Amino acid sequence: MSQEIDIEKLSVLSRLTLSEEEKSEAAERLKEMLKLMENLRELDLSGVEPMSASEPSVLREDVARESFTYEQTFLNAPQEENRHFVIPKVM
Repeated sequence: MSQEIDIEKLSVLSRLTLSEEEKSEAAERLKEMLKLMENLRELDLSGVEPMSASEPSVLREDVARESFTYEQTFLNAPQEENRHFVIPKVM
């Protein structure tokens, strides 16, 4: 596995403030997870039939209920304008 994990970038994107010790620990844990994923990719699943549920899983009824206020919604937004999130231009 030759992927380098940029913990600094991940912490900025996730808005987490991490100490150097926490960054080191997070990097090690992410490396372990990526290694496990690589192990799964190596499995030969050519003879395994795909699985699907026979009935849809319904955990709760879909009913209207109270939602977040606009203030709660935009509380951690880096920028907000006229009740819209402001994001960097993609293209």
